[in-house]
Amino acid sequence: MQFEIDFIVALQSVASEGLTVFFEMISLLGSYLGFIILFLIFFILNRKLSYVFGVCFLGGVGLNYLLKWIIGRDRPYVTHPEIVNLTQTIGESMPSSHALCVVILSIFLCYFVFTATKKPLYRTLAATGMSILTLLTFVSRLYLGLHYLTDILVGAIIGAGIAFLGILWLEKRRAKHAEQK
Repeated sequence: MQFEIDFIVALQSVASEGLTVFFEMISLLGSYLGFIILFLIFFILNRKLSYVFGVCFLGGVGLNYLLKWIIGRDRPYVTHPEIVNLTQTIGESMPSSHALCVVILSIFLCYFVFTATKKPLYRTLAATGMSILTLLTFVSRLYLGLHYLTDILVGAIIGAGIAFLGILWLEKRRAKHAEQK
């Protein structure tokens, strides 16, 4: 859709070396680096959660790459010469694996904080911080010329679905464990 292309071009109109490095770092934090950090924290604090988080994240990434292969949508900079590729990447565009990853990260971190404490400050910080990281990750993928908005939306929806299935499983296990006591 033309508005997706226009939006990317508008974002790239303010491109600078510093902004590009910033968005590359955000992309890294919203994907594998974020996963490693969060997995280690969960592993130390709640092993069961770390395992479910790991399965959801890695399973989501696997599903995402399968869908990329099936759909085969070119990245925006490939089909639209007015869009610049501002970083290195491989593979197809649809769905966005970074969107999928950051949504899984955000939902699991918020779930952890909301089950660990009732303090509104911590809950607000977790939800706000992860919302900001998620939004910045989405913008980074557009700014860098790697995804259309629809790629990001599809990746985010898949990530949310996978995270909610993992949390649903954790909650069922928690309820079953509480019944046994």
